[in-house]
Parts: sequence; structure tokens; C-alpha cells
Amino acid sequence: MLFDISRLVRSYEQPFGTGVDRIDLAIGLELSKRFGSECHFVHAGRHGVCILPQALGNSVLQRLQHMWNDGLSPLETEDRLTRLRLKYEPHVHSHFLPKGDPIVSAQTTYVVASHSGVGKVRGGMTRLDPLGKMQRLIYIHDLIPLEYPEYQRPETKQQFSGFLKELTNAPVIAVSNSNDTDRRVKKYAAENAWQLAGTDVIVPTLDFIDTPATPLAPPVNAFLQNSSPYFVILGTIEPRKNHLLLLQIWRELSQRKNPPRLCIIGKRGWENENVVDMLERCPAIRDTVFEFAGASDFEVQTMLQNATALLFPSFAEGLGIPILEAAALGVPCVASDIPVFREIAPAGTTFLNPLDGVGWLAEIVSRASDLRTIR
Repeated sequence: MLFDISRLVRSYEQPFGTGVDRIDLAIGLELSKRFGSECHFVHAGRHGVCILPQALGNSVLQRLQHMWNDGLSPLETEDRLTRLRLKYEPHVHSHFLPKGDPIVSAQTTYVVASHSGVGKVRGGMTRLDPLGKMQRLIYIHDLIPLEYPEYQRPETKQQFSGFLKELTNAPVIAVSNSNDTDRRVKKYAAENAWQLAGTDVIVPTLDFIDTPATPLAPPVNAFLQNSSPYFVILGTIEPRKNHLLLLQIWRELSQRKNPPRLCIIGKRGWENENVVDMLERCPAIRDTVFEFAGASDFEVQTMLQNATALLFPSFAEGLGIPILEAAALGVPCVASDIPVFREIAPAGTTFLNPLDGVGWLAEIVSRASDLRTIR
């Protein structure tokens, strides 16, 4: 087993992981547990493509498990390696691959679960597997960069297309995170002559676990001390998440009596000029819209658990982990009426067209009115 750990190494210093990060970690931990000494780690970074020592790869997995899932601080996770730094000396820590040096065989299965890694290096898979005999398994989260390039950075479509082309020039098993993604992958594979050895669907599941309590940051604590109703949108701020719709709605609500609040949880991403302009330059929403970019897992869970509802007005998603998180906490959800949400959302979810601003406004007002009158 050869697991591509590139994205997780890159995220080693991050105190919190994204949804894709956490799925990548869960798969890496499962492979390490299942295959033990037969599980090896490959990393593609600025030094090239290299095989990491098993102890180093397992240390990365365990550190991230402790920080992202166990709620420990980085200092509490320090081990005998002290701190992994990407500035390590390559010849000391890793076996770098000379061109044409095959180190894998037909008995090797390469697994990548992050849309990152060796496939991002031009010629990387050929260097790793020059005879094309290695079994390949790619876990696909979505095809959004190809289907909705207008929501991505200009270079992302070409990069992702190159990543898939690099991985599919030999037989590959494509595993999708939802039936909707699976349908899209099969269509794209047929159109682009992938050497598809098989497909499968593995939908991530979410077990509810109480996050270890940690002190709330003063802004979070102050927000929660206010008893007025609020709604949450959770995820990176990027165009396809449709934050702009909610900000326009809250601009309207700010003109009414007793408006609810909007809690935006997530870091700022890309191509967000209009959203940032409203967040920073719209005085009308200053007292009702609150942004939390670096919230801990405990803070996120606490804010979500006490929300009137999760709002999820995305134009496109591969899965929608916040819906699973809200369902695990028993929090209702108002979501876009898109195929994948219909597939994974629990009973009782309200579905609205992501362009239906009037409908979203009416639903938000109705739910907030159960707690306090809005006029």
C-alpha cells in the first residue's frame, strides 16, 4: 500500500482541517491500521517526489489525529520527532526517486484521497511507476474545477485536468464520495478516455463525538452571550458557496425590527471581491453579521449546536459535510435544491433554489419568528 500523504504534510502545522483534509486523514489512518508495515507513504513537494520513512508518515497522521480529532494543541502533540518541518534535508529523511528507478510493482496499490500529490507533478506518476503496472485508486471529492471553472481561480481548471490526466494514463479505480459525484465521474471518464478499471462510491459518515471543551475566544463568547436568534453558514468563503445571497438578505433584514444574526464560520478563500466589500464596507450589516475565521472545533460545534438553522445555499458541491455535521447535532438545515443535497440531507431539510433570494428571505424570517417577531 502506497498512500499519498502530500496534502497532509502540507497541512501539518494547521490546527484545524477542512472537510477534504479530514477525509484524507481518515483514509490514511485506516490504511495504516489495516496494512501496518506494508503501508508506505509518498510525498510530492518542492523537493520532488519521494518515499517518506514509515515512522515519519505515521507521525504526521498521528499528530493531525490528535489536533483535528482529539482536540489537543500542537504543543500537546509533540513527539520524538519534535516538529516536522518541510525544510528537512531530503537526503537524510527520504528516498527521492531518480528518473526511471521503479520501486513499485504490480502488487503495489497507490491511493490518493486529496486531489493533490504526485498527480500534480508533471511526469510524477511515470517516475513513480514507469511501467504502469502499479494499481491506482483515486478518491474523488468533486469535479467542480472542470464543471464550474467560473467559481475557481483561473488556473485551477487546467491544474485539476492535468492532475486527472496524470493519474488516468494507466488503469485506475475511481472512488467517489457520493452517487452524484460518481455519475459525473463516469461521464467525464468516458469523454476523456480514462483507463477505468472500476468505480465505487464511499459516502463519508460522521459519528457524533463531544469535542473536548476548550476556553471560548472572547469574540465567540460575546456572540453566544447574546440571546437573539442566529443562523450559521459553515465553510470556506468562496463564490460557489453563495455567501453573497445571504449578505444581501441580511442587508434587507437590517432594515427591519429585531433582525436575527448571521454567523459566518470559515476562512476567506478566493475570488471574493463582492463578498469582502460587503463584509468590510457595508455598515448596514455590521451589527448582524459576524465572521469567525479561526474557530476551534469546540467553538464551531458550540455555535452550530445553538443555531436556529444551518444555511447552505451553495451552487455546487461534491458532498456537503456541514449538512452531516448539523444532522449529527440535531440542527435543522435550509439547503440548496441540488442533487447531492437531496441525496445526503436528512428528513426535514428545507430545499430552496440557490437563486431564490425571496424564498430564502421568507424561510429565514419564518424560522426566526418562532423565537422573536420580525417586522
